[in-house]
Amino acid sequence: MAAWRSLLVGVLGILSLKAHAFVISDVISVNKTLDLTWRSFDFDLTKHGYNHLTDTINFVELSYDFSKMVDQVDDFDNYETLETIQLNSYIFDGRINYFDINPGVISQRLSWQKDDAYCQKENYDTGECEFNLDLNGTARESLSVYSGNVFLSDVTFSVDVTRKEVPEPSSILLLVVGLLTTVVLRTRLVRKKNR
Repeated sequence: MAAWRSLLVGVLGILSLKAHAFVISDVISVNKTLDLTWRSFDFDLTKHGYNHLTDTINFVELSYDFSKMVDQVDDFDNYETLETIQLNSYIFDGRINYFDINPGVISQRLSWQKDDAYCQKENYDTGECEFNLDLNGTARESLSVYSGNVFLSDVTFSVDVTRKEVPEPSSILLLVVGLLTTVVLRTRLVRKKNR
């Protein structure tokens, strides 16, 4: 019974090595009430294992985890009492305004086609690409707080990737080489004993 259990665990381990799709996330913890100003978040997925040579991005997701510090009475005719933010993005819908932020997560998600030549943000002075998600694994997202007591816990930038298999020697080839090595060593030992 123990042998079958070991075999099952081994097979499951080998099958788990065949998984190609997974999520890479970069999380920036803020944990404070935001000032009434612009704030940018720079994400670097290469620090979390992204490799443009083997990874193809399928989906991109951005999440802001908001909470209100003070529960105010909202007057929809007076914008100064509403918790208002604006999200700016080179990847998502450009510029979006959110009024009356409630505690919770605001997420944006879109499908992605790999294009190493596509630059999300170019430096106007040098003409060089500053942010290319596919090639460099980097992105910048911005938000502005206009009014209200907005508490931001953290910002998460995630990509769902498919990783290409790196060519490896076949397991049968490795088994044959191991068995041949064992036979050769065993034969040498027998010959040495017989002398």
